[in-house]
Amino acid sequence: MSALSITALDAGIVAAYFLLTIGLGIWFGRRRIGSAESLFLADREATWPMIGASMFSANISSQQFVGQAGLAYTIGLAAGAFQLVGALCFALLAVFFVDVYLSLKLRTAPEFFERRYSSGARLFVSAINIVMIIAANIATALYAGATVLTDLFGTGSTVHFGFAVAAIAVAAGTYTVAGGLRSVLWTDLFQAALLVGGGVITFVVSLSAAGGWTAVLPSYAADGRSLWSVVQPWDHAFGWLPILTGAMILGVHGHCTDHDYVQRALAARSVYHSKMGALFAAFLKVLALFIIAAPGVIAAKLLPGLAHPDQAYARLVASHVPPGLAGLVLAGLLAAILGTVAAGLSASASLVSFDFVQRFAPRLDDRVRVRLGRGIMVGILLLCVALTPEIKKFRGVFGYLVQLWSLLAPPVFVCVVAGIFTKRASARGATATLVTGTVLGALAFWALGSPDVSATLPRYLRSALNCGFVITLICAGVMALFSLGRGDSSKSDEIARIGSVAARVAMSPGETLIYRVTLLALAVVWLGVLFTFSPWGLATPAPTGVP
Repeated sequence: MSALSITALDAGIVAAYFLLTIGLGIWFGRRRIGSAESLFLADREATWPMIGASMFSANISSQQFVGQAGLAYTIGLAAGAFQLVGALCFALLAVFFVDVYLSLKLRTAPEFFERRYSSGARLFVSAINIVMIIAANIATALYAGATVLTDLFGTGSTVHFGFAVAAIAVAAGTYTVAGGLRSVLWTDLFQAALLVGGGVITFVVSLSAAGGWTAVLPSYAADGRSLWSVVQPWDHAFGWLPILTGAMILGVHGHCTDHDYVQRALAARSVYHSKMGALFAAFLKVLALFIIAAPGVIAAKLLPGLAHPDQAYARLVASHVPPGLAGLVLAGLLAAILGTVAAGLSASASLVSFDFVQRFAPRLDDRVRVRLGRGIMVGILLLCVALTPEIKKFRGVFGYLVQLWSLLAPPVFVCVVAGIFTKRASARGATATLVTGTVLGALAFWALGSPDVSATLPRYLRSALNCGFVITLICAGVMALFSLGRGDSSKSDEIARIGSVAARVAMSPGETLIYRVTLLALAVVWLGVLFTFSPWGLATPAPTGVP
């Protein structure tokens, strides 16, 4: 397939964006950083627009613009169902988790496991979190971003790919290392606006080129199902059953327990700003359904017969977005990439610093901790740059990531939910759950990755999301069995007391009213979108006799 290319004007806009991002990051982070908490938690001064934009920027990356749009090109808007799940899970973060996390004054998400269970559980979860962020977030974002850049600029050599990886790494690494989380938060606020703006431009321009809604709505799969429906049959790869079970577990794990999102909630200046930031991110996730997945569906009409669906978004931009605007769209795409790299870099270095270094070297002074924290970020970035070319060996990066996340999420999900909502969960039960779930997840990952083995599985278990749900049920049973008569009442009572007290006194009456109205508005918007793009709304099946 021939490479794409963009105009000199668009290339100039992209180059200017890189320089502007680095400059803004350094400017926003110019305040002297005197402690590790300042470096990784921005002195806990963040406001809700920064928190929400940064959560969204960390969540949306080139894997979604490339992989999810490409999947939508093939199966329809159902590929974007994860955006609605993510919106719901950010709301759950605000409603159920923020009170506990902030009241415990956590510095990392895995610290909850020590406060509720044991230090061993904290180290286990932190290690898994670090590996996942490095392998599945930073390295993959570098790979997908470099792939898009080399393709759009009409260069596909290994040398150019390496230069693209280095450019992205330097841009994100410079302001993250220099200014810490404060630089990341401010830069993400700018990048989220650019990301959304670029996505809206692509959606509006491509929809107009396709002839408007009346022209694109009659788009159907081979069996007559509408490509505009996010609700698909239970046995579909992204059907309602795996989305309701497996995807929800994956979503709660990712949005409510992973440190790259929780870190932003912990940096808030108050519970109100943390909760409202999560709700702001949820609204942006609903919008992402239309700026990421929807263009993939439109591309199926405008660019039929693509041999490589993952290039649907890039080809849509190159062929239908005018010069100048295309540069802004590409800058938005790069904003998503840089946001993910910066978020993963700050989060993983924070985990190493607080969960490991401080445990084994507790007497280091603040200046040494700051220098060490920056050194850890540089080391992680260099490791990810080295790992990036290895991702080429995998086919279907987005599907691979969904499978990996789905199978590693269950034990952490069970431990967090049991730790917050029950008193009987024990340290022994958490250890048994984490070990059992990790082993089962590894076995399931191997089985689903082996075509001969996968073919022998029941139809239900051939989906990673469904396997994740089954593993979750097993983990829940293990937690219950190993916690019989062994619950640590002091730790469980502390969590329950903190949650109930925080819910009563954390916000002023005015803040509580604003928060509740915003939550209600989110529920109305979320349900409205779900109904509209379902077989009961606009996405009706094909009329009889229509191919």
